[in-house]
Amino acid sequence: MKHSLLVIATAFAALVLVSSAAGQTGAIRATVPFDFIVGQQTLPAGDYKVALQGTTLLLTRLDGPGSAFVMYSLTGHNRDASPRLLFHRYGNRSFLSEAWITGMGHELSKSSQELEYARTETVRRTEVMASAAPIR
Repeated sequence: MKHSLLVIATAFAALVLVSSAAGQTGAIRATVPFDFIVGQQTLPAGDYKVALQGTTLLLTRLDGPGSAFVMYSLTGHNRDASPRLLFHRYGNRSFLSEAWITGMGHELSKSSQELEYARTETVRRTEVMASAAPIR
């Protein structure tokens, strides 16, 4: 009986930890002054809400049509880090690379298109500061 309770308690604790990591939430608002690529989709310059939904990063344009979602992996933690978006730029093409939300870095995988540009052009990193203010 004690063994069964221990197994159940351990399973419950593991479930709580996994669901809290997967249910991670947070959002920032950023004004991106240039067109950019997320995954396989090109989004226009504008104001965006960037939100975490589990293991997915959701970008929603606030000043017109346009949205995208993409999987991410955690790249770092710094509770004092400012909310921001990081882009890789190759010539006049910009690819969203990371989003820093609630002190956590969320890195996007390079698309096949970005990998192609990376073979022939020099990468520049561009940072767009964001706001963690409530978004309506």
